[in-house]
Order: sequence, then C-alpha cells, then structure tokens
Amino acid sequence: MIKIPNIGIEKKTRYLIQSLLAGLFIYIFTQDVIEAGVLVVGIFSFVLVSSGSLISHYPGITKQNFLLSIIMPLGVLVGALLSLSYYPNLGYTFKILVTVFFAGIYYLVSLSDNIFLVVQDREEIIPLYRVAVTWSQILQVIVAIPLFAGIFKMDSTAYVQSFLVGFISILFTFYQLWIYRFEPDAKRVGVGEKTYLCLISFFMVFTLSFSVSFFPSEDFLRALYTSSVLLFVLNYISGHLKNEISRKLIFRYLFLCIVFLLLVIFFRP
Repeated sequence: MIKIPNIGIEKKTRYLIQSLLAGLFIYIFTQDVIEAGVLVVGIFSFVLVSSGSLISHYPGITKQNFLLSIIMPLGVLVGALLSLSYYPNLGYTFKILVTVFFAGIYYLVSLSDNIFLVVQDREEIIPLYRVAVTWSQILQVIVAIPLFAGIFKMDSTAYVQSFLVGFISILFTFYQLWIYRFEPDAKRVGVGEKTYLCLISFFMVFTLSFSVSFFPSEDFLRALYTSSVLLFVLNYISGHLKNEISRKLIFRYLFLCIVFLLLVIFFRP
C-alpha cells in the first residue's frame, strides 16, 4: 500500500475538494487566466489527478491499482481541456456551466472508483458495487464524448486521431476488465484473453473512427459515433464476461451505432 500522512477528512469531502480543484484548473487553462504550452498543461494535469487520487482514495490506494484509479479522472480533465480549448466560440456563461458539469463528472467518477477500490481492499462485494458498475459504463461514454471531440479537433491526420481514440479505448477496456474482476458471476480471464479483448476494442474503435473521417462531418458528431462504438464494445465485453451475449444485446447497440453513423453521413458542416 502507498503510504501518505494520515488524513482526518472524510472521503466524500476529499472528493468534493478535488473536484472543485479540477474545475478551477479547467477554468484557469481554458479561459487564458494562465497561458501555458501543451506539455506544461499535460504535466500539471497528471500531477493534479495523481496526487488527488493518492490523497482522496487513501488508504485504499495501492501500487497495483494506482494507474487504474487515475484513468477516468484524467480522461475527464483532458477531455474538458481539449473540448473547451478547441471550441472557442462557445459563450462565456456556457463555458462556466460546462466547467461545473465536468467538475460534477469528476466527483462521480471518483465516487465510483472509491467503490471498486473498497471492494478490492475488502475482497468482497458491497451493496453499491453493481450500481457502480452500471454507472461506470455510462460515465465512460460521457467522458469519452468530449475527449474524442477534442482529439478530432486537433491539427493532425485522421490516422493519428483514430490511433489516439483507439488507444483510449484500450485504457477504458482495461478499466472495464478491472471492475468486473470483482463480479462473482463473471468469468476469470487471463493475460492472453485480456490482451485479445483490448486489441478487439482498439481495432473496432480505430477502424470505424478512421472510416468516417472521409466524410465532411462535424467533429462532435464523429465523436458521438465513435463513443457509441466504444459503448458497443464495452457492453459486448461485459456480456462476454457474464456469458450474457445475445442477439437482442448486439442489435440494440448496433442500432445505436447506425443512428449516429447516419448523423455523421447526412449532417454536414
């Protein structure tokens, strides 16, 4: 276990403070209060999230789960910074509301991570675990949408953009596999199968994201479509782990992907 000085503040209060700091951080670097380069902002983002996770999740944080505990908070922070920076035409009031929204999402992902860390520490299921699993999938997609939209706005080739969102899908898949390892009804998978599932996730998200890059569509719609593909992958993996894959499950999320694909094709800037 990672040892840090004893903290006499309740976890919920720590999460609230950390979320407020994240919101302030987003405001400072997206409203040009402080001008800094991408590298500096990236370093500060990692320091904020990692130190916040160490302090907020103490004493449940360990060397084994530290990196897993920062995947979602870091995704929220980077997604907020990218989306707000690359959409400068948004009104000031709207940006403030969006910043508050991201701070709220940061708080929710911290609460979800705390439940998984507690389950791992106790090595037993707690009542809130299955609720957290369900909400975790929803939160992953909510986090992915602005994150992908910001990446698609970057001044880089479609190949690089698709590679980045594919890599993020690997992280989210690995996170998904981590939270399901505590589910008693889920099958236990080894390193080989985990790698296989992560590669499937990368292949689907990368391929389908790259394929729609040839359409002159809005980057936000492309992000919605790619996030729907990620949602399909995450639910497929969940069904695979619990042996609950069915035609109904596949067609439900396939229909959602097709709807967003049609939006990408027919709604042009």
